[in-house]
Amino acid sequence: MSGKVRVNITVDRDKLERAKTKLHLFGGKLSTLFNAYLDDFVKSIDQSPTEEHKELIRKMKEIESRVLKLESKK
Repeated sequence: MSGKVRVNITVDRDKLERAKTKLHLFGGKLSTLFNAYLDDFVKSIDQSPTEEHKELIRKMKEIESRVLKLESKK
């Protein structure tokens, strides 16, 4: 079991049962599903931001700046 770690998590019962049902169709295991999800999550975070994401960040900074200006006027 080298390189592996046991993790206890709490999940919604209905989601778990639905996932198990679908996994059973393919002979998959929950651990395989969780590993795939974790891998996808890490890869998506590591990717460079899209233009849409950059625009969202720009707009958020602009809003933060406006809020700070409004707060300083109080």
